Amino acid sequence: MDQKQLFPMMNAFIAVATIGSFSQAAKQLGSSQPSISRLVNDLEAHLGVRLLQRSTRKLSLTEAGTIYFEKAHKIQQDILDAQQSVNAFKQTPSGLLRIGAPLHWIDLMIAPYLAEFLQRYTQIKLEIIATDQHQDIVQDSLDVVLRVGDPKHSTYIAVAIKPVKLTLCASAKYLNRFGTPKSITELTQHNCLIYNKLNEWQSLTNNQLTQIKAQGNLDSNLVTVLISSAIQGMGVTLLPNLLLKSYFDSNELIEVLPNENWSIKHATVENVYALYSDRNHLAAKTRAFIDFFKQKIQDDF
Repeated sequence: MDQKQLFPMMNAFIAVATIGSFSQAAKQLGSSQPSISRLVNDLEAHLGVRLLQRSTRKLSLTEAGTIYFEKAHKIQQDILDAQQSVNAFKQTPSGLLRIGAPLHWIDLMIAPYLAEFLQRYTQIKLEIIATDQHQDIVQDSLDVVLRVGDPKHSTYIAVAIKPVKLTLCASAKYLNRFGTPKSITELTQHNCLIYNKLNEWQSLTNNQLTQIKAQGNLDSNLVTVLISSAIQGMGVTLLPNLLLKSYFDSNELIEVLPNENWSIKHATVENVYALYSDRNHLAAKTRAFIDFFKQKIQDDF
């Protein structure tokens, strides 16, 4: 027998056994008396035993009915408890929340606000997995992944957090020593610090696309390495503007060629966005995280 059929039969029997009346059980369950009678009869046929003694005056449980009622009632209560636990979990931000994001994004945009977030949501426990490697929600068992790029290319649900643009920068130390580039083509005379072998830098200005192949003595897949190297005066680098704001504010880095509309061939940088897997069953803890950090990033960056 299909398990989907068994639970309605079990629930009908429990209601009848508890109330002692088919008609009253039918009212409680929002059904008809014939339907409830049929469900109980089907359950007895399925089990192969009589559960209820029926007479014109009253109903009573058989010995088998008493045993089955105790077991079935516990199962019913366990199911209700499980449903209530899940509902509470969905309504109240709680439980373990696993977050994935690139290393430097965690440092700049997540870490400074962790205390405030966990003080506000005291029933949430955070686990943060920081890496500049690609992270997959399902394969890596994550609740939320922060990513930079084009959310249209994702198979998961994407929430745009903040627009991003690429910005060229260097330290005053480097620019004083080697000069400030006045055009994109002049970058071919400079030491370029390149992210993850993506060295085809380009800019679209006045409908004119200008491209260069950036050359330099450092290539890294870690944004932290490129920023640190740029601050030390090693060269110019092209990175997302949100990651550079604090270094511009402190004058550790200076924006170069600010009027150019930068892009990198084979790399899409449009938004910081949060990915999660299922819109219809979004846990309260996940919603709380996305809403909280979206507001922080929008306000402070």
